[in-house]
Amino acid sequence: MRTCLLLFLLVCGSPALAQNAESQRFSHTLYLQPYSKLRQAAELGDAQSQYDLAYLYYKAGSDPLIIGVTQSYKLAAQWYRKAAQQGHTSAQYNMAVLHLQGEGVERDPVEAYAWLLHSSKAGHEASLAVIKELNGVLNEKQINTASQRSAALGVTPANP
Repeated sequence: MRTCLLLFLLVCGSPALAQNAESQRFSHTLYLQPYSKLRQAAELGDAQSQYDLAYLYYKAGSDPLIIGVTQSYKLAAQWYRKAAQQGHTSAQYNMAVLHLQGEGVERDPVEAYAWLLHSSKAGHEASLAVIKELNGVLNEKQINTASQRSAALGVTPANP
């Protein structure tokens, strides 16, 4: 079962590579914005800026276009969480993947499932696929625990 889940993650890619409208918009804007302005907007609560900043921390060191930022999965997880709690669907998915991989957070498939419940409600395709995969791995008690945790994550609905 673990092999199947890991294979799925390898096929779907890392959290920073989530493919949807949000990540496509991101790829066109991030490198035009200086780090300090991005950080300032993220600290002021802008969910997209928080998501973009998390990407920088996640991919620094492996993306040659990211200069002057040190890779930190822990900081990536912190910023993804802030965006995820504001209803940023891709950030919710990325929090799940981080928990599945144990990058910057404790490896915890139940916590991952809790985040996936939020992103899947918005129809995030990759989230729906990972939930389907986890349904074959987790038992009923774990899924019920994930549902309870999901309610306690402090997620607010995204602004339209």
